[in-house]
Amino acid sequence: MSIRLTFLGHSTVLIQDGPSAILTDPVFGDRVLTARRRQPFPVDINDLPRPTAVLISNAHYDHLDLHALKFFDSSVPIVLPLGLGKLVSKFVRNPIVEIGHGNSHQVAAGLGVTAFPVNHRGFRLSGFTYRGTNGYWIELNGSRIFFPGDTGYRGDFEAFRDPDVALLAIGPCHPAWIMRRRHLTPADAIRVMEETGAKKMIPIHWGAFKPWFNGADAPLEELKKIVADRNFGDRVAILQAGELLTL
Repeated sequence: MSIRLTFLGHSTVLIQDGPSAILTDPVFGDRVLTARRRQPFPVDINDLPRPTAVLISNAHYDHLDLHALKFFDSSVPIVLPLGLGKLVSKFVRNPIVEIGHGNSHQVAAGLGVTAFPVNHRGFRLSGFTYRGTNGYWIELNGSRIFFPGDTGYRGDFEAFRDPDVALLAIGPCHPAWIMRRRHLTPADAIRVMEETGAKKMIPIHWGAFKPWFNGADAPLEELKKIVADRNFGDRVAILQAGELLTL
């Protein structure tokens, strides 16, 4: 096993194993609605490898960038929650793969994806019609990646045992009475890491855009404190945008 994971900011992660490549929630723009990107996108988009598949977790603008999808070859399949295909197919001609919770799809040789439920709802300003949301269990040439996207804590995540790496969002988490139902706090992310038995955790969904009611780096600082207090060592791999982790 030798997988390479490049954190590209927010929930965009490039996962590579040999010629296979997966891109999660690609967002390339300089802003999401009123929120500006704090730093430029960390790589030249034209230098990204051709992905074997693109995974979209939900319809929110910071996860589904319709303009970003136009950068990919039209033969690249786009994996989506149920109900999102009609929207996306208006903008691109790529193969659309909608997966319902509990269902799996063999995207390519050595690459399988299973969708599972999470505590979140995605939608667009155009209405509340695109509310499907998926987490994904990814099996890539023998490696297992746990990517729940945006979610509040759920006790049933422990059914996904021993991933090689978990890509876990760590914010926004304030105000807690709203956000905790829809997003993992840093402490919740650590709990999910431990309950799934993930060998490595990469924190995502922080720093790229300034969230409402939160300091942009506050979730990361909170996570760092937990990691230091509990002596997790290098099990929690904190990557800056553009940095690579090889397993």
